Amino acid sequence: MNSLYVLFNRFRSNSILLYCLQIFIVLIGTTLLLHGLGLSQFIVPVTLGAIAAALTDFDDRLSIRLRNLFYVCVLFFTVSTILAFLAPYKFWFIVYLSLSSAAFVLMGALGQRYATISFGTILLSIYTMFGLGDYPHWYQQPSYFVCGALWYGFTSILFFIIRPTLPLQEKISTIFKEIGELLQIKAKLFDPDNVDNVEALLFELSQKNAQVVNSLNQAKHSLLSRLKSSRINNTSIYWLNLYYFAQDIHEQVTSNYLHYEKIHQNFSRSDLIFRIQKNMFLQATACQKLSQSLLHKTPYQNSQRADAALENLEASMKDWIVQHPHNLEVKNLELIFNNLKSIHEQFAQLQFKQKIETLSPQQQQAHLNLLDEDIQGFQDLFLKIKQHLSPQSALFRHAVRLAIVFVVGYAISLLPFAKNGYWILLTSLFVCQITYFATKSRLKLRTIGTLLGVLLGIPVLYFVPSIEGQLVITVISGVYFFYLRQKKYALATVMATLMVLLIFNLKGAGFSIVLPRIVDTLIGCAIAWLAVNLIWPDWNFRNIPENIRKSSQATMNYLDAVIQQYHQGRSNDLEYRKARRAAHNAQIELSNMISSLSTEPQPNQELIHYAFRYLVYSHSQLSYVSALGHQRIQIQDQHILALLDQSAELIKHSLIQQQPIPNQQIEDILIKIQHLNSQGQVSEQNQLLLKQMSLLLETLTELVMLKNKLLELEIQ
Repeated sequence: MNSLYVLFNRFRSNSILLYCLQIFIVLIGTTLLLHGLGLSQFIVPVTLGAIAAALTDFDDRLSIRLRNLFYVCVLFFTVSTILAFLAPYKFWFIVYLSLSSAAFVLMGALGQRYATISFGTILLSIYTMFGLGDYPHWYQQPSYFVCGALWYGFTSILFFIIRPTLPLQEKISTIFKEIGELLQIKAKLFDPDNVDNVEALLFELSQKNAQVVNSLNQAKHSLLSRLKSSRINNTSIYWLNLYYFAQDIHEQVTSNYLHYEKIHQNFSRSDLIFRIQKNMFLQATACQKLSQSLLHKTPYQNSQRADAALENLEASMKDWIVQHPHNLEVKNLELIFNNLKSIHEQFAQLQFKQKIETLSPQQQQAHLNLLDEDIQGFQDLFLKIKQHLSPQSALFRHAVRLAIVFVVGYAISLLPFAKNGYWILLTSLFVCQITYFATKSRLKLRTIGTLLGVLLGIPVLYFVPSIEGQLVITVISGVYFFYLRQKKYALATVMATLMVLLIFNLKGAGFSIVLPRIVDTLIGCAIAWLAVNLIWPDWNFRNIPENIRKSSQATMNYLDAVIQQYHQGRSNDLEYRKARRAAHNAQIELSNMISSLSTEPQPNQELIHYAFRYLVYSHSQLSYVSALGHQRIQIQDQHILALLDQSAELIKHSLIQQQPIPNQQIEDILIKIQHLNSQGQVSEQNQLLLKQMSLLLETLTELVMLKNKLLELEIQ
């Protein structure tokens, strides 16, 4: 009995399984239920309306879900109706379809919620073409689409009411799971046998850090939606506390206090780095345990093994210092130990049932304050759209590209051989992505998936002739499509192709659309491929200067926010968190851009080599700033503050203002820092500060050299 309860608890704590159950209910309702009621003629439009509505779904609070459903129904009905009226007028039909689709793409500038609704509406526009001429009254097909959307919306809201916090719960759990993976990668840097692949490990670390930051961003959007509701309850604040805890842990994990090559030189024959590595692995395990505890709502318990490992590391470090009293390099390891100890103490104090602090109204507002990027009135809406009304915007280029793709695709669909030409537009919509890299990936997966789906569909149509059997397979393939679409796109396309073949067989067109489906898919893929290559090609090697500028500026803004708090005192206010988040987001953009360079046309191997090295050094700079940010506290020593300000100015002059590196000034500052440390004239806290500034200055020359080399190669 207990095992059944555990199994049930795991099922209701798994948002993917619950989502699959919801899709199963939706498709049962739009297929088998309608067939059983003798309404088989409604299956195709109602199912397509439900599918389009499912692709507009977005995690939000109940009131916004209801509002989104209203918007979706109005848009579906309006767009479908306009296209039905324009169907006899081919020219105006394609003018409206292309321009409206471009406008919907630009709506994505308002935020992810609007981008998903826009995509679903464009998809519904193409679905409308499937049934043009099949209904005697203009309002029938639009109404059936709306019925499908309402049916999906009803099930979505019902499942949300049953488990309103599950999406947020899973997102917070994912953050700790990925932080654990980040710690595991970082622990490899303390393996003395990895001395020759430090840069490769640092690149892997930057890639995993990008995933963590993406997860933090997704959780922030879910939290913000719930905190903006009329009633803030203890549950919301509890998840907010966990989000802040994750942010703090992330800042500590991404902190760096040394050059990893030097620890291999100085400590490869000691047990110190082995013990540090062991503690990192244990803390990674703690993150994974906390992730599971949050997901399944079980109490989190700290490991006694982790307590012993940390105590042994501290004892070993004290012994090493006694044996090597004049070696100052161990100071770097002491900083790492302090960081590990801080993380360990936070985990030790963590209780699953947290007590909610009683805060004053001002404190509560500051505590609940998250950066809200949603539109704030018509003026903000206009400004967000206006920013993208230029070829400089990737979103604008994509909108124009998609509009032209639709014009070309529709023109080809009017030719005699294109019996079901709307498949050309459908394929182009899914394949044509905002970047060259994404389009290339989709192109291959879509083609393979469609061919496999057709090959699978032919025997299904032959060996399962009954309508009921085909509808059952339609439901199963539809559930698998939604399950796989974010994970394995090729398999998801197989399921979608099979589902559509079976649905169209209800109209007596199953076998007849097999060959046209293949031909139209190949034509749609070719059009999308030509579009991303010829219409404002968005190849990432051309974006190197802008990405470097953005990431450097964001890191310097983060450094300024940290230094300000060394002057004025520690605060976790919105401005500080905004600067930290912007720096990590800019690093993600840089990482994604560099990762996709090797997939682009005629890749320059020398450019790729320097780009990967630049990413490593750029990530290291951000790690040094993160270490300063974690330890930030007001200091009174004006001499130290002056050195801090001077160092930051030198870095900004070289990175942002692109002035020649003032090597002599940097050398003078490094000598002053070394002198202060050797004389024992500064506190341990100030030693950390000086150490981080020396790391930033020591890596500056290499970072600037790599940046200049990249810009030189990009111009060539």
